[in-house]
Amino acid sequence: MSLADWPVPPPFMWACEQCAELLYLFAPAYTADEADPGRDHAARLQVTLSRHLADEHPAEVPEPHSDDCPICDSYARDADPRVVALWAEHRARGLFLPPVAARLL
Repeated sequence: MSLADWPVPPPFMWACEQCAELLYLFAPAYTADEADPGRDHAARLQVTLSRHLADEHPAEVPEPHSDDCPICDSYARDADPRVVALWAEHRARGLFLPPVAARLL
C-alpha cells in the first residue's frame, strides 16, 4: 500500500494544530517503518491521532460503517465506555487511512 492510496484528510484536521502535526509525521514514519519492519512509529501515530480525533473532534467522527463491518458490529453490542471510545477511534481512522488499514482495529 502506497501513500497515494490514502485519503486526503478533511480540512478540519489541517486546521487543528495537533492533527496537522501528527499528519505531517505520518509519511516519514510510514516510509521508515516499511524499510525497517521492527519499527512501529506509524502504528503509534495512528493510535494517537485516532484517539485525539475521538476525544477532541467527536462531532467529526464518521458514523458506524454500514457495510457489515465486523468490528463495528462487535463494538455496537457493548455499551462499556471504554469500548465506545475504541469504536470511535476505529471509525476515526477512516478519515486518514485507507479502508484496508483503517479497519484492522
